[in-house]
This record gives sequence, structure tokens and C-alpha cells, in this order.
Amino acid sequence: MRRIGLLALALGLFVLPALAADQQVPSFSLEDLEGTPHAVSELIGDGPVLFNFWATWCKPCLAEQPKLKEFQAKWADRGFRVVSVSIDDPRTAKQVRPFVHRHKIEFPVYLDSNQEAYRKLGGRAVPFNVLVGSDGTILSVSMGYKDKDAETWGEMIEADQAAREAAAGEEKGE
Repeated sequence: MRRIGLLALALGLFVLPALAADQQVPSFSLEDLEGTPHAVSELIGDGPVLFNFWATWCKPCLAEQPKLKEFQAKWADRGFRVVSVSIDDPRTAKQVRPFVHRHKIEFPVYLDSNQEAYRKLGGRAVPFNVLVGSDGTILSVSMGYKDKDAETWGEMIEADQAAREAAAGEEKGE
């Protein structure tokens, strides 16, 4: 019986998140490293945003940082940016700032110590990435970073930019 329970738990970690693409991002707030809260609406709008959820104890989270840095550099001219979100609990949250400095994480870093945003977005394991379009629509939800994600995200960023340009053209009456 215990094996069945463990198997169910393990399988639960690999089930797709409850929140799917094409939904609006739910309302939540994150604290910056100074303790100032920021609503999700403050963090999106100028272009697509990748919310990268991680923890100081997660080795795969650290391993994906250079790839995310490269990806942001490639797509920054399209308004894309990465928002780094630590899900470290209150006991380990004090380790986040030194961890960020030690590992030279250059993205804006926020804390989700109660894991509210993480849960609302369907997080079940870290690293966890949610790509949100400039209009607040969830474009992609993925566990971990895979090289194929970069290709898919690039296509989504291009589509987001095209939609923004079309909307700007309509506003001008073109």
C-alpha cells in the first residue's frame, strides 16, 4: 500500500500543471529582495515575461540559469525578460540574496516564500517556467528547461510582438 502511495506522489510531480496556456495569469504578488510587494500586473506589459521559479537547494535550477541568460539576451530587443522567483520557504529565504550574488543571477529576483504564485500557476516541481504574453495571457507552462522550450518560446515571443504591433497599428487607424 505504501508503494502505491509513493508511486502516486511521484507521478503527481510529472502531471501537467492545472493551469494551461491561453488563460489569463491569475492575480498574485511577489516581494522583491527588499521586502516590497509587487503585483503581477506590475511585472508584465511591455513584452513577454518568463517567470522562472527556483530554489536555492535545487541544482537543476542553477544549471538552467546560463541558458535563460542567453535566451533573454537573444530576445531582449523584443521586450522579453526573465523574472526570477525563489520559492524558498521563510526558513531558507534569508539565503536567497547571498545565493543570487554568489551565482551572479542577473535577472530581477522576487520571493514567493508562501508559494502562492507558484501554486496558482500550477507549480509542482522546480525549476518551473511560465511564459506570459504582454497582454497577461499564459503562453507556456513547463517544468524545467529543455532546449526545445527555447525554440517554442521564441516563436511565442515573435507572435506576441506581432500582436502588439497589430494592436498599435489599429490604435493609429492604419
